[in-house]
Amino acid sequence: MAEYINVEKPFLDKLRQLGWQVIDQGIGVPQEPAKSLREDFKQVLLPQVFKDSIKAINKTPDGKECLAISNWKIFFYNTNFHGTSLHEANKAIHRLLLKGTTVNKNELTGEVSPTVRLVDFRNWENNSFIAINQFRLLTPGASRQGIIPDIVLFLNGLPLVVVEAKDFDVAEPLSEAYLQVTRYANTREDDYGVKEGEERLFHYNLFSIITHGKEARVGTISADFDFYNNWSDIFPEEYKVVQFPPDEERQEVLIHGMLNKEILVDILKHFTLFIEIKKGVEVKIVSHYNQYRAVGKIIRNMREGRTPREKGGVLWHTQGSGKSLTMVFLVRKLRSTNDLKDLKIISIVDRIDLEKQLSETLKYSNESLSIIDSKGDLHQLSDDTADLNLVMIHKFLADNNVSAQSLIDAGIVPKFEKFETINNSDRILLLVDEAHRTQGGDMGDNLFSAFPQRNPNWLYRNSFNY
Repeated sequence: MAEYINVEKPFLDKLRQLGWQVIDQGIGVPQEPAKSLREDFKQVLLPQVFKDSIKAINKTPDGKECLAISNWKIFFYNTNFHGTSLHEANKAIHRLLLKGTTVNKNELTGEVSPTVRLVDFRNWENNSFIAINQFRLLTPGASRQGIIPDIVLFLNGLPLVVVEAKDFDVAEPLSEAYLQVTRYANTREDDYGVKEGEERLFHYNLFSIITHGKEARVGTISADFDFYNNWSDIFPEEYKVVQFPPDEERQEVLIHGMLNKEILVDILKHFTLFIEIKKGVEVKIVSHYNQYRAVGKIIRNMREGRTPREKGGVLWHTQGSGKSLTMVFLVRKLRSTNDLKDLKIISIVDRIDLEKQLSETLKYSNESLSIIDSKGDLHQLSDDTADLNLVMIHKFLADNNVSAQSLIDAGIVPKFEKFETINNSDRILLLVDEAHRTQGGDMGDNLFSAFPQRNPNWLYRNSFNY
């Protein structure tokens, strides 16, 4: 009872304020699946909500229904991932959420193999957002008869977020909530391999939240407890309706900062990655709040600034806070914006090891990367193609019979004559890594001479400049 009153109900009330449809089943074990919009307690999706949502978001431009499919089970709630790991199933469904799926035939229009959108990313208001507490699931063959996650959040009938709440008086409440989530996902370490939960609930999972009311943290299916993080700020500022002291991570901040409908859809599309952290080991990550805020502020400056200086700026990052990944999130977001998707993006580094590191990270931006290998290839940057490029600052050296590599090996940052203009377009975005080492004098002047109308984004060591 205390957990429901102190944590769970306030969580649901905040969601209701954000426009979510909330189904509050109170406390106790639910007995009627229909109250949770299901036919039985084995279903992890909301079948009718899913059907209605898919029809609603797949309409003609004039608002007419354009999809009629009799066998809806070809989509998700009969998807067979038998023998597939949770990570691979989650990755496959995430790809479908972003790209859509196909059916053999549109029975209404006759179109063969049409693409069917599962989420409306262009108009987030068209999607369905439902929160259900005490979401009972039967688990045949498991050590217990079922599981009851405290709150499950559904996007178009798909279980996108699992919330586990513990009362503040519980010893180590966040740790206990994390262990409960791993039990639900059947990922808790167990020497005997006993099934405890229902992995199907997490096939669709974007992230999970653990909370005791005063503090809430978020993590993906890949995250150990230490990688469940706070969401400590709310951006854009117009959604900052919660007053909170600096550095205080509260449940309300995470709800308004991540579960705002527009933000949640944005995180799903642009700020979620599957990355290889070492050979053969891939994990799922969601951006930290500072990365989300940084990308938002860069785009805002680029839209509102009237000069290159107003459009640019500096973004500071502490060591290990994901500077390179912020660049990836930025590229992904830019390519989805109608007014900025045509930018030529040029990332600039000043060390070979940084070039290698950044090239490996930028591959997650979902577009091919062109690496400028020599000074003679700089002409590749002279066109107006909206592409992604990586170049070392030393490629901009004047021809003085001294090789760039010899200067790099000697640790020398050279001074050189003004460089010729390479591209005079104002549709260029420069992302300069370790900007403090090269942008304070002749080196920076030379770079900007090459791109005089650029939108400067300077990347600083442990920060980045834009």
